[in-house]
Amino acid sequence: MLNVFLNGTPAYLLLTLCFAFLYYGAIIGLELVTHQDPTAPHIIFVTTTLALAIMFDPVRMYVQKYIEQRFNRRNREAARAVQIFTSTLREEIDLDQLSDRFLTVIEQTMDPYSVSLWTRISEERQEKSSATEMMRIADDDPFIAYLLKHAGLLEISRLQLGTSIVQNLKAQQAEILLPLASQGELIGLLVLGPRLKGEDYTAEQRTLLDSLIPQVAPALRVAQLVQDQQMQVRERERIEQELRTARTIQHTFLPRNVPALPGWLLVPYYKSAREVGGDFYDFLPFEDGRLGIVIGDVTDKGIPAALVMTATRTMLRTAALEQSSPSEVLARVNDLLHVDIPAGMFVTCFYAILNPKNGHLRYANAGHEPPYRQHDGNAAELWATGMPLGMMPGTRYDEYEATLIPGESLLFYSDGLVEAHNTTQEMFGFPRLKTALEDPSDGTPLIEVLLGKLKRFTGDGWEQEDDVTLVTLQRTH
Repeated sequence: MLNVFLNGTPAYLLLTLCFAFLYYGAIIGLELVTHQDPTAPHIIFVTTTLALAIMFDPVRMYVQKYIEQRFNRRNREAARAVQIFTSTLREEIDLDQLSDRFLTVIEQTMDPYSVSLWTRISEERQEKSSATEMMRIADDDPFIAYLLKHAGLLEISRLQLGTSIVQNLKAQQAEILLPLASQGELIGLLVLGPRLKGEDYTAEQRTLLDSLIPQVAPALRVAQLVQDQQMQVRERERIEQELRTARTIQHTFLPRNVPALPGWLLVPYYKSAREVGGDFYDFLPFEDGRLGIVIGDVTDKGIPAALVMTATRTMLRTAALEQSSPSEVLARVNDLLHVDIPAGMFVTCFYAILNPKNGHLRYANAGHEPPYRQHDGNAAELWATGMPLGMMPGTRYDEYEATLIPGESLLFYSDGLVEAHNTTQEMFGFPRLKTALEDPSDGTPLIEVLLGKLKRFTGDGWEQEDDVTLVTLQRTH
């Protein structure tokens, strides 16, 4: 309390009293001298009295200046620091820098043993602190509602809430809590511990805090909004880069050439969604003229799906050279894939081997959509089922056979076709696909027919949700 006592009227009152005692002491001393020596000139008494009176104002001014320099310098420096800080609040939009500067001003002007600043970014909480212990506040903590209701400086020792955060603050010997709110939203908290010298926070310091917080809170809110936007931009850029990388991987490993088979028409179609899925297809020519046809889909999207797709394609090609039957190839790839596939991911795959000379087809299925067999306005699934690849080691797959006759077609497809939605969230579905295959056509290629019906179903402006992969195999003669 020394600063208050020596500042203003109390200080000058003390100085006046000191001079009064000195003045009357001098008068009493002179009277004693003159009584003991009546011959002493009366002029000495008058001169001494005038000298003391003349010296009063200069001495008082000197003492006043000393008091102001000695005891008010700290207050002037604090006021200057706050003035510089508040004058540049509107210019600072970097949340980290603004928080650091705010904490620095608080440390310079309040001398706290510890100070913590808690600020909110999007749906997460982040603290900046000079203390070793940081606050953790849940979004549903009733403490937040209490702070919004009781704005202004709060004495932590007087808080009666039983929440864990209040107990933690008391355990850390925090003394002052100031909510930072903007437009009815709690965006931050300032917590001060005891002062370094063990003194109480003065009335001037408390007033300064109360006046500073309403200026800082809106500035912090603006900085938070700027940081939110910057984070969203960075996240969009990261996603776009991942999408570009996934598309590059996907397209790199799709077949560049379609095998030419006399008497057969083989047509692939692939269109990735914006968030690339794990669709793939492949053609495996054998030396004896047979052709392996693969279509598959990796769960998940983006780069993880693209990497698993690449690994699966490589395993299929390797296993196809070592094993002669589709069921053995799928079993081998399943065991290899199970070792390294990320948790929660798996691969559906349909693998068939065609003998183009006689139309004989051998095939096995690992959880993929069965192809449709189409001929003379009739369509039916080429039924086969089995466990997806990578889920369970030691899985065995059934193998099936069929023979395609001239004029007959097979449609291999991924779930991106049947799971497409229109504007009313209705799904294209299997019945609509079967109907499309059974409708008479005027010789238009099957893929063009399906894509036309899909476009009419989804309407203009359709945002593709998943990859769409189609492969048609037709025996022309």
